[in-house]
Parts: sequence; structure tokens; C-alpha cells
Amino acid sequence: MAEILGLGTTDYPRLRSPDPAMTGPFRGNLNGSHLPEERKDPKNWPAEMQAEWGDDEGLACGQQARANQIEQFTKLRAELDAFNPDFILVWSKDSRESLRNFCVPQFWIQAQDVTHAKVFQGPGGRESGETFFGQDFDREVDIPGHPEGARHLMRGLQDAGFDPAYSTEIMHPTGLAHTFCGVLTHIDWGSWEFQRPVVPVGIDPFGLRQRGPDGCEPLTEKTLPPMTAQRAFDMGRSTARILKDSPWRVALVAGVGWSHANNTSWERGWVHPDIPADRRRYDELVANKLDTWNNFTHEEFEEHGQWELLCWIALAGAMTELGAKVKWSDFEAHYIFNSVWVNCAFEVA
Repeated sequence: MAEILGLGTTDYPRLRSPDPAMTGPFRGNLNGSHLPEERKDPKNWPAEMQAEWGDDEGLACGQQARANQIEQFTKLRAELDAFNPDFILVWSKDSRESLRNFCVPQFWIQAQDVTHAKVFQGPGGRESGETFFGQDFDREVDIPGHPEGARHLMRGLQDAGFDPAYSTEIMHPTGLAHTFCGVLTHIDWGSWEFQRPVVPVGIDPFGLRQRGPDGCEPLTEKTLPPMTAQRAFDMGRSTARILKDSPWRVALVAGVGWSHANNTSWERGWVHPDIPADRRRYDELVANKLDTWNNFTHEEFEEHGQWELLCWIALAGAMTELGAKVKWSDFEAHYIFNSVWVNCAFEVA
């Protein structure tokens, strides 16, 4: 039986961008056309939010937050180095960046031999063509895939009653959705050699809804919802069983932020993430109570802006199936960076 490592991290793209770009999504939220004017006035923000913004518009807060994230990314990379997986499966958001509206699957598996990707491009550095860590903004890297592992997973999911969409060719114009680029740079922080094979599994948390700086268009009968938490949880459990019964050592990585200010409908006028809601779920994570993570409702996702947690719910299902416990974790919550960031590692199962 194969061994499996579970990891979680954020995809926040501005962590690989110059310091002034760290608050870019928040600035975009403030300029949202649907946002009530009173929400844009700092005098009406929570005291903690005003302190983070300070007199430098969040520059010092961003530098401190990035320093903590780099520490977490270094720990994640150490876990991978020690485990030495045959390939890494990454669950992250791909809200039609790659497939556009040609096909809108709830999730899809990328099974190509190699991906040629401009991993350092993405929201945040695009304005200046710069990165935080001095890498070439236009550098294209060859990220090896693991088509045998991807096909094994696809067959297993079909046998388990899922209908996985998949591709064997690069679909994104720069190789990978910006979320996957963020995850891969984070878990390879300081090296950026991208030598480990990767199987990206995109989960679409929005369906056909349009998403802008101040949120998503309201859920209606015309906007089909994404998969349920139960379905994501079950997919994670099945994925763990399938890969456990394989010849490969596999790292399962959930790579998205938690609540996002702009992941609720614009009717709600959120300008910052829902930190208390994320804290409640984080407490469940550290207490190893992930077997309840199939109980999120679409109403909760919408109210708290937690749609992207579908990727973490898949990881929760996998770790529940394997009986893996949290080894270490970190919770980073700020009002001015659009999303809450969690990093963690589970014991090898």
C-alpha cells in the first residue's frame, strides 16, 4: 500500500509580487461598483482593519504577513523533501481560466506529460512585470506531469461513481491557472526548480457566475451551483482510497485561501474576509474534526465567502479516509488581503 502525505496552503497570487501589490485585491474591492459608499470609508472599518491599513496603506502589514508565509512555505517544502513523493496532486481553483465557457465541469484532471508554464505571471506583478523574489517574470518552466497516476485516478473515480473530466493537452494560455502557479511556487519556495511531477485537479467553485472586484453575481436559477460539500468530501475520500492502492507515494495538496471578500454575492457588500467564520472551521481542523466538513451548505459558502474551501474539503475527505492527523498548522488572517491563509501538514498515512 502506498504512503500519502496531506498538505494545505494558499494560492494568494500577490505573495509572489512586489510589496506594493500585496493589497491589490483589497483595493479592487474598494473600487467595486456595487459596494456601498460607506463601506469604502476607513472610518467605518473595524479598528483592526484601520490599524492594518495604517498610514502606509497596508505596506508594513503586508511585509510582515509575507514574512510569516515564507516561513510556512519553507516548512511545507521541508515536508515534501522528507517525504519525496512520486508525484503531487494539487486541488485548486480553476474558475474557467483554462476551459473558458467551452466546458464547465465541477472538477477536471490535467493528465499531460509536461506543462510549459509561466508560473511567475499572475495577478499582482503584471502591472510592473516584476516579482518579489527577483525571478524572471516571463520565465517559462517545464513542470513534469504524471499521466500514469492521473489515469489511475480517473479510472478509480469512474469506478467509484464519479465522472471526471480530464485533458491531456495544455489548455491555459500561459500553461496553468494562476492559482496553481501560486501553489507550486509556494511549496517549492526558495528553489523554484519544479522537478516533482504534478497532477493538477481544478475545482470550479463558481459555475457560470460572473465574479468581479465586489463579489459574484447573485445566485439565481440561471446560475448552476458548483459541487456540494458532500460531493467534494466523497471525492477526496475516494481519491485517498484509489491512490492508497497504487505503487506511488503521493502528496495531496489543497491550495486556495479560505473566505474571500469577493466570493460572496455583490448584494452583501463584503470588503474583507469573514475571519470569525474561518476561525471556527480552523478550530475544527486543529482538533482533527474534519469528518464534519461534508456539512457545509451553499448558503454558508455564500454568506461567508468560503466557496473555495471546496478544495480543502476534498483534502478533509482524504485525510478522514486515511485517519491522518494534523501535524502542524498556521492561521493567518488580515482584513486587507481579501482572503484568509491557512497552511498545514498532516502525518504521513
